[in-house]
Amino acid sequence: MHPVLFHIGNFAVHTYGALVALGFVVGLTLAARRAKQAGVNPDIISNLGVWVIVAGMLGGKLFHVIFFWNEFVAGWRAAGLASLREGFVFYGGFIAASATVIGYCRYHRLPTWTVADVFAPCVALGHALGRLGCFFNGCCYGKTCDLPWAVRFPPPHEMAGLPVHPTQLYEVAGNLALFGGLSWWRPREKFPGQVWWGYVLGYGVLRFAVEFSRGDYPYRFGPFTLGHAVAAALIVVAAIALKKRS
Repeated sequence: MHPVLFHIGNFAVHTYGALVALGFVVGLTLAARRAKQAGVNPDIISNLGVWVIVAGMLGGKLFHVIFFWNEFVAGWRAAGLASLREGFVFYGGFIAASATVIGYCRYHRLPTWTVADVFAPCVALGHALGRLGCFFNGCCYGKTCDLPWAVRFPPPHEMAGLPVHPTQLYEVAGNLALFGGLSWWRPREKFPGQVWWGYVLGYGVLRFAVEFSRGDYPYRFGPFTLGHAVAAALIVVAAIALKKRS
């Protein structure tokens, strides 16, 4: 764990926040460059990116408050407003950001699926950096295991000293693979929206698999978590969308 990257006087710059911010910057910069190749004005991507960041952060925080209420309250009592810098749920940010892209494109009469295809690989890359931040922060940790690549977090982590799955790194590797695969696929797609729905399907499969190793959920449904349900929904919706548009 390395939750604090550095200090500026008394102000702590958290590693998680820095890597999430870096993920947004890298993803949007790359999306703007690729937009030009797709015939979309890069300035549009840059402008949309501001709205995507705001929507993503608000959606991620809202889902954290709803589904991890006890954790949110404990953080608020311990650190007050400073606790808002941490604790985001990717699904919430993903849904809010996706809705923002659709609304923005429709309002400005932009080719929604082309814009989504441009964003798809960049979302995976940005998410990989964000999950790396989770690893340094110690959140989204895994179950105990006896695998040779298990990691041990130091105190005061709730799993301090115990060997656990590095679930954050599983997602880093999976998202990087998605980024590479989608980048290769983008110039070969057969119809607008194919790469976007490919990303949704691919991430759904990745997340569904990783969820079996997660150890941070306060409640479960047998071997399944709420994350399993959302991942399964993404897989079904993406598969239907790809079938209908093919």
